[in-house]
Amino acid sequence: MYHKIFSQLVAVVLIGGMTSLAYGQATRSPFTSLGIGDIIDPALAHNQGNGGLGLSNGNYWNLNNVNPALLPYNSLTVFTAGFIGANRKLKNSTVTEKNKGGNLNYLITSFPVKPGIWTTSVGLTPYSNVDYKFSFSQTVTGSSDTVNITEQGAGGLSQFYWSNGVAINKYVSVGLKASYIFGSIEKQFSNTIQNVGNVYTPIVTDRIIASDFAFGTGVTFNVDSIFSSRIKFKAGLTYDLESNIKTKHFQSFNRAFNNNALDSDTLTYKGGSITIPQAIGVGISFNRGLKWMVGMDVKMQQWADFKDIDGSNTDLDNSFKVILGGEYTPDPQSVTSYLKRVTYRLGGSYENTPYLVNNNGAMEQVKDVGINFGWSLPVGRFSSFDMAFKFGKRGDIAKTNVQENYYKVYLGITFNDQWFIKRKYD
Repeated sequence: MYHKIFSQLVAVVLIGGMTSLAYGQATRSPFTSLGIGDIIDPALAHNQGNGGLGLSNGNYWNLNNVNPALLPYNSLTVFTAGFIGANRKLKNSTVTEKNKGGNLNYLITSFPVKPGIWTTSVGLTPYSNVDYKFSFSQTVTGSSDTVNITEQGAGGLSQFYWSNGVAINKYVSVGLKASYIFGSIEKQFSNTIQNVGNVYTPIVTDRIIASDFAFGTGVTFNVDSIFSSRIKFKAGLTYDLESNIKTKHFQSFNRAFNNNALDSDTLTYKGGSITIPQAIGVGISFNRGLKWMVGMDVKMQQWADFKDIDGSNTDLDNSFKVILGGEYTPDPQSVTSYLKRVTYRLGGSYENTPYLVNNNGAMEQVKDVGINFGWSLPVGRFSSFDMAFKFGKRGDIAKTNVQENYYKVYLGITFNDQWFIKRKYD
């Protein structure tokens, strides 16, 4: 019965996911207009419960998507799928806007090649999201006419990846992740003169299509801590190499008459690349088996080295993120109380995002502060239903002109099972 339910759920998730996962969009945000959009946190639903912590903390029942070196912990075959929903309140000094949305967030599976030694994993996850729309009016120079201007964008990049983790010995594990980055981003500019009948609307559309490989590595180290032989100390390190992603650029000019398209001309069609800069992450954690864990992650990426297809970068700077979090399970082995087997999580984060905003001639870097909490509900022998919530603020009206107050909901389901077992009896 378990295998039948598992197969049906996998089929449903795959059918729904392949059509909607490509952009992983959740809600509209003006910050997605910068660079290649909003960079998606790779942490899965259970990691999101403690702020996205995951560079050093691995366990047997949950897949870790942050550091591939932690994969050897998963000695069972794992399938996991996740959903993200978000609600944002955007405001500046004069206007407030609310929006919400959601989508499938990831599809990942892993299985042990040699249990406890080598585990491999493949998955499909979003990499970046672009979803914004600006509408404003201004007076035409040398005229009393007013023009309505609209700028909007949609799309994003996704990644299909293959990662492997190998335990060198009982203290050290290493990992390698190869990702195929693909997707398209479309940005559109149009303007229309107010209060004029039979008006033509010019529309300029820019579209990039990206497809290429990117690579990352990881290493973990774990020993009994100096405090107690029952408490383990773990450290993790990840490094993502700089990647030049091959890109095609299309630019077209369209005319519309009373909202009806008339004609279209291609202005630009060229090939090139965008540069996604190197990134490094360092994390430490302490745990006592499956009962509790506390840890800290620090992540940095050199977004000042980002280059678009024209070789320029005017709105991104180096990012820096600190995460503190932990989890607690009252009694992982309890047979009398279900609630004692539930894992409870809490965490928080502070980030200098890569986004730069012009504030009266000064470039201000956007800050993001959030607090997370969540839990994992055991299902069957090894599986779980994971939930996490994040409340945060991105930007500040006084410094970045726009402020986002948001909350996000992460839902995940994890199936663990034993496959590829050699029969003892015929």
